[in-house]
Amino acid sequence: MAVMNAMTNNASSGDVIRSREELASFFLGLDAKRPGAWMQYGWPETVGFEQMYRAYERSGAGFGAVHRLVDGCWQKKPRIKSPWQDKETPWERKVSQVIKSIRGWAKLKELDRRNMVGRYAGLIYRVADNKPLNQPLDRATKLVDIVPVWEGQLNVTKWHSDPADAEQYGKPAMFQYRRRDLSATDNQGKPDEWADVHPSRVQILAEGSVGDMFEGVPLLRAGFNQLVDLEKISGGSGESFLKNSARTIVFEYEPTASVQAITQADGSTKSVREVHEDQTRSLNRNQDSSIVLQGGKASTLQTQTSDPKPSFEVAANLFAASVRLPFTVLFGQQTGRLASNEDKEDAIARYKGRQENELTPMIEEFVRRMQACGVIEDGEFEVEWPDIAAPSDEKKLDNLNKMAEAMQKAFNAGLGQPLFDINELRKAAGYEEVAEVDMTEGDPFDDDQP
Repeated sequence: MAVMNAMTNNASSGDVIRSREELASFFLGLDAKRPGAWMQYGWPETVGFEQMYRAYERSGAGFGAVHRLVDGCWQKKPRIKSPWQDKETPWERKVSQVIKSIRGWAKLKELDRRNMVGRYAGLIYRVADNKPLNQPLDRATKLVDIVPVWEGQLNVTKWHSDPADAEQYGKPAMFQYRRRDLSATDNQGKPDEWADVHPSRVQILAEGSVGDMFEGVPLLRAGFNQLVDLEKISGGSGESFLKNSARTIVFEYEPTASVQAITQADGSTKSVREVHEDQTRSLNRNQDSSIVLQGGKASTLQTQTSDPKPSFEVAANLFAASVRLPFTVLFGQQTGRLASNEDKEDAIARYKGRQENELTPMIEEFVRRMQACGVIEDGEFEVEWPDIAAPSDEKKLDNLNKMAEAMQKAFNAGLGQPLFDINELRKAAGYEEVAEVDMTEGDPFDDDQP
């Protein structure tokens, strides 16, 4: 009876432990049959800024994805221009001077980079208004600098909590800014200072959010599990090569062997284990070392090395899908073949989409807020991005040759009017338009023409 009670108690204890484990691992996976699968795979339950920042800093795939998107979107600087004006206006020239004086485009690009790693990133305005950072920004005479900061450098310390204030309710009332950059590994004793900053001096970029900065979608979060897998695959493969190259030695002795004799060869007082460890260490450090055995034999312990490529490509393709970039664009081709035209067009479409939906509103907010404080003159404006899909000079000349051949064929077929006028040809070649010329009457550049 006592035995039955002990078995029952043990079973009950085991059930309790299993129940607690299942409760602790609930919702840690997509597999309803194995809710604790993520824990078994080594994937974290939640991913915070510190983990995503580490994935960006130390993962080649994470770092490459962020910079592929940033560099693709910012490969050409945008233009802040007066509406319906192709030529540069005095207003546009002044805006360009303000941005150029603080290296504004480079710092706005840095804001975008920090936004991709965290849920949000901030841009702190430093202006000449004779007020501390914790005071509201009203009017200023000059924009001194703009400082892009990571999510980990910018916290909300106070909120607008009055429900009667419908315009400000639920918005930050005060930020706190950490002056020391997170990427600085050697600060040489630099103090870690925090400063209060009024929201009127802070611009937030939170990609994927529709208002709440904490709802921003970090670029690396959806594919974080695959970054873990890539680290396991590449690290495990490298470890297997290390294990084999380190020549882990296995010593085998017959039962009748005088094992202790090897400790007495040089009068040493070391144990057999210590002697073997010294021999193994010397053998791995020096190519001409040898070992002495007493009635035994030595062999090396080999680790089976698997080809990591198939497993790596599965995880890499899943990660590429999470950042919405083609695998060939993100990782390249090991065979030396370039990405296909379809992959390039897909990547360009991704860059253009971010320019229009994320970066243009960010630049517009910056200009409007500078207009509100008097740094930039009032006036309507628009943001225009250069066409990153524009053909190269070689491609333009190739298109011009094809257009000329088509015109020649049309002329030989008896078509009285040319297919293209001179400005259409010049535009295809990348040149500016000239005054309209009638191409049906002789040579338009012949001075002897009546």
